[in-house]
Amino acid sequence: MDPLEQSRVFLDCFKTNVNPADPLPVWVPIYNLKNDEIEPAIIDWIRTYLDQFGCPQCILPLIIRKVLEEVLSNCKENPKSCGFNGQEYKTLQLNHEVISRVNQTCTELLDNEKLNNLLAQLGEGGTDQPDSSVAGQKMHFSKALKHRRRTMEDRHVCLPDFNTLFRTKDTEPTAFYGVYDGHGGQEAASFAASHLHYYIAQSEHYPHDMEQAFREAFQKTDKLFLEKCENHHLNSGSTAVACVHHTTSKQIDVAWVGDSQAILVRRNPGEGVFHRVVHPTHVASDPDERNRIDQEGGCVIPWNGQFRVSGQLAITRAIGNRFYKPYVTANPAVSLNQCTEDDLLLILASDGLWEGYNEYLTSMFVLYAIRKFPGKSYLIAVE
Repeated sequence: MDPLEQSRVFLDCFKTNVNPADPLPVWVPIYNLKNDEIEPAIIDWIRTYLDQFGCPQCILPLIIRKVLEEVLSNCKENPKSCGFNGQEYKTLQLNHEVISRVNQTCTELLDNEKLNNLLAQLGEGGTDQPDSSVAGQKMHFSKALKHRRRTMEDRHVCLPDFNTLFRTKDTEPTAFYGVYDGHGGQEAASFAASHLHYYIAQSEHYPHDMEQAFREAFQKTDKLFLEKCENHHLNSGSTAVACVHHTTSKQIDVAWVGDSQAILVRRNPGEGVFHRVVHPTHVASDPDERNRIDQEGGCVIPWNGQFRVSGQLAITRAIGNRFYKPYVTANPAVSLNQCTEDDLLLILASDGLWEGYNEYLTSMFVLYAIRKFPGKSYLIAVE
């Protein structure tokens, strides 16, 4: 279907299924947000909300930008109506403002003239094109599964139109993908999933110095979340593996903290079918990580057959985990990768996948699935 037809199908579905009286259609955090934190949160709420109705990628960034501009304008003109208390924004009240604006916008777009005017922006702005519209029809797939824990603490983010959504300085289409493995609560993973990519895009080093942009964004996300922890007595943490895909130049840049993994899978099966993009992972069994923590005054001790920071935490780098700072740092490792014609897809996943299936078996399974069900050429797997 063309963008117009896709959009009409979505809007009809939205009209049929939306519940304007729902008081909490998306998850919101218990803490308030500072002025420079509301934009990424608003984008994340809109994206999460519209995903529930199957919003197509051709129109999703256009609706997000339209609603974002309206909400930010109202925050400036009438801050109290958006939940501003003089210092911070109350998330629940701000969320109500955002969702009501989304509902209003989608209702207005049922008018064909307004929909056509919005879709006309797809051809404007040079590189401002959704990733699915570029040559090769690059696609992604994501899945999240909760095992035995009471609540889902992990998060993932798929932004195939990263440059469009955040109006970056890229000269080509770019996409962002991230996997966040939360522990001790869902707050750290949720904060990272809504803010990390925003701070990457906003970095003065992006996109010409990706390593520095990654480091700056990871450490800023960690710093801001730790402030929330202090004010609201939160103790959660999250690993993170984040990828920026420059689609035309076929560059895949990855940064990570913790033990989540990313692999590039090649077209041809065999011993070299996959390549670890994340290496090494940040775990307490790594001698280099143990030495770093020892030199900083911390301790890594064996517990039940496994090395752990202070006898408790198996990972050595993460966002959050305030009681383990500065030993459990948010300073990421970075891998800048130039893809070849033989590189077919990228898999990002938390340790929940890799503990059950090794990289070789996972690669072979996905290759089999793609060849049996053709049409997808890039993939994200999330556990």
